[in-house]
Amino acid sequence: MQSTQTVGMKRFGAVALAIVLAACGGEHAGEHGAAEHGEENVAKGPNGGRMLEDGEFAIELAIFERGVPPEFRAWAYQDGKPLAPADVQLAVELRRFANRTDRIGFAPAGAFLRGDATVEEPHSFEATVHAMHGGREHRFTYSSYEGRVTVDAAAAKEAGIAIEVAGPAQIAERLLLYGRIEPDGDRTAHVTPRFPGIVVEARKRLGDAVAKDEIVAIVESNESLRPYELRSRIAGSVIAKHAVAGEFAATDAPLYVVSDLGRVWADLQVHRSDAERLRVGQRARVDAGDGDEAAEARVEYVSPLGSSDSQTTLARLVVDNTSGRWRPGLFVSARVEVETVQAKVAVRTSALQRVRDWDVVFLADGDSYEAQPVELGLGDGTWTEIRAGLSAGQSYAATGSFVLKADVGKSGASHDH
Repeated sequence: MQSTQTVGMKRFGAVALAIVLAACGGEHAGEHGAAEHGEENVAKGPNGGRMLEDGEFAIELAIFERGVPPEFRAWAYQDGKPLAPADVQLAVELRRFANRTDRIGFAPAGAFLRGDATVEEPHSFEATVHAMHGGREHRFTYSSYEGRVTVDAAAAKEAGIAIEVAGPAQIAERLLLYGRIEPDGDRTAHVTPRFPGIVVEARKRLGDAVAKDEIVAIVESNESLRPYELRSRIAGSVIAKHAVAGEFAATDAPLYVVSDLGRVWADLQVHRSDAERLRVGQRARVDAGDGDEAAEARVEYVSPLGSSDSQTTLARLVVDNTSGRWRPGLFVSARVEVETVQAKVAVRTSALQRVRDWDVVFLADGDSYEAQPVELGLGDGTWTEIRAGLSAGQSYAATGSFVLKADVGKSGASHDH
């Protein structure tokens, strides 16, 4: 017995999605009665629970979750009068998504009967209630759907919904660090006069390209009063210039700084609590925050010293910069792989969505999908560990789950019981 609401939608061209969704507490019917459709038609008892009636016998069933994990509570009535909980035997079967069945027994607890197991989220199921009183058995069924959507195969394909199976995966734990791009010190040269004198010519400007052994300045020596040439010992770009024609040139200050910017450093600040997790050779991804793809790099150096001011230490990555994208002085972030773990259950990170206050994965069964709350573990951008809520072997929407989330929200799901 199901309450079905079908909604036609146009999305991504001619995609038509059929939605099957109802708030907790859809239709219900006694074994001898007709089904009632819609939450507005569900009869409520004096304790706010759903009334299930079979002649003069009735069960009021509610999910109670104030201050406790969700649990069933039930009250029994005969001819409209409360029955002693000990006089009634009660059990509930919940047929959940993908043919999973939960069985819950009941025991007296003061003025009501309490279920002996947590009613796990989502509260989406087809319920069968078995009651025994005075030697007579009573059976009731009702449906309660939450976060459930149906999409036929053609529409799912056009919407980009792809199904995968949850299972083990290797997940890299990444440490997020922040820092700045700097010139590669091993590819940087300071062009300094050998003899003090006066700058006669300053041939290069800031940013100019310089060839190896190219003359960058001419200085007249104070001792010989003869000019001599200053050459760059490396090829690169002028990143600092202090040479001005007519000015004095000292032997302890460079006139030019030339750097090969085809490779640069990403100098990262590492909090003292994380420093011991870093090792030379660890892989990293450097992000400029400009929307372009991150660059692959490796940890080349971890300083044995720390800063007394910031209480951080330095970690250095070497980044290929043949494209010229990584400009010294700009701030960057980097995610360094500090550990790789084998997750027993993992899903594509693209599968994850937020519904209500849950992280969810949309389980898949044929044309049906249902939002399943999950507890997240480690993630590396591609895979995310699932610590609870999902088992290996279960099918889920790995891509296109945002379409399912949008349809659930558009259908106005609630969480009333």
